Amino acid sequence: MTFVDFLLDVGLAFLFSAPILVSNAAPALLGGGFPVDFYKNFFDGKRILGDHKTIQGLIMGILAGIVSSIIVFYLVGDLMILRYGHLGFKFPMWIGLVMGWGCNFGDMFGSFVKRRLNIQSGGSFPVFDQTGYILFGLLWSWPVFRVIPWQFIVTLLVIAPLLHFGANVFAYAVGAKDVPW
Repeated sequence: MTFVDFLLDVGLAFLFSAPILVSNAAPALLGGGFPVDFYKNFFDGKRILGDHKTIQGLIMGILAGIVSSIIVFYLVGDLMILRYGHLGFKFPMWIGLVMGWGCNFGDMFGSFVKRRLNIQSGGSFPVFDQTGYILFGLLWSWPVFRVIPWQFIVTLLVIAPLLHFGANVFAYAVGAKDVPW
């Protein structure tokens, strides 16, 4: 593998994961409204998810995943099919839907676990905050792809958490988030 091949794989990995990355950011930017857990408590007396996981955020996150997947498909879909030989790339709406839903489910699962561990809403949950949404986005997309190129998985699990951290620090600096994580 040449350095150019490596850079191409890294770039395509981020484009492939755009529905996950965009879906993760969309609820913070476009969310708000009524909580997904309907203000209900779990049997342990704690909120199921908390105020930050909203129906509007979930819908906007999934829609953002669909839109970003369609854009990526029209930009580099043929290149991905040619390079990796997988026809799963021909279904951008379906990919965006499953990645967007998986990403948001992973984020909600993280919030559920945080409440059980007595981590307050918006509190830091290291490692899972940076990788949980990626893992669930990839897991949900597995029925479409069956085999996701290993370069994509390695790139996403190594570089995406750093990107996630940087994006959160930026969002905090511009006032879009209350905390820098």
